[in-house]
Amino acid sequence: MKSIVNRLLLPTLIIVTLIAIFSLSACSGYGSSSSKTSSTPASANSVNMANLAFSPATLTIKVGTTVTWTNKDSTTHTVISDNGVFQSGNMAPNATFTYTFNNAGTFPYHCSIHPSMKGTVVVQ
Repeated sequence: MKSIVNRLLLPTLIIVTLIAIFSLSACSGYGSSSSKTSSTPASANSVNMANLAFSPATLTIKVGTTVTWTNKDSTTHTVISDNGVFQSGNMAPNATFTYTFNNAGTFPYHCSIHPSMKGTVVVQ
């Protein structure tokens, strides 16, 4: 009798334990195929500053769209259009700057502190 209980109980406990583990991992997103990357912009109208670069380097938007730049670097940056249309001033880490593009055109910009940082907004 004892061996019958052991033969039935042990496999049942193992199965119940495995079901519980898989259920918990499904709830937590562990092993999920969805990707959550913090270095990607939060929306299609966002640009991140990280690793001394603008990402994306070129952003294409429609007239009337507001773009948000977020400094995700550990140093201060600026966002300054090459043709003087917009200027952020100094942006400490985690600071944001927004600008609404009301005219079509191509708007190259740079960081005045780190001249190698360049980006472009194309407004259609």
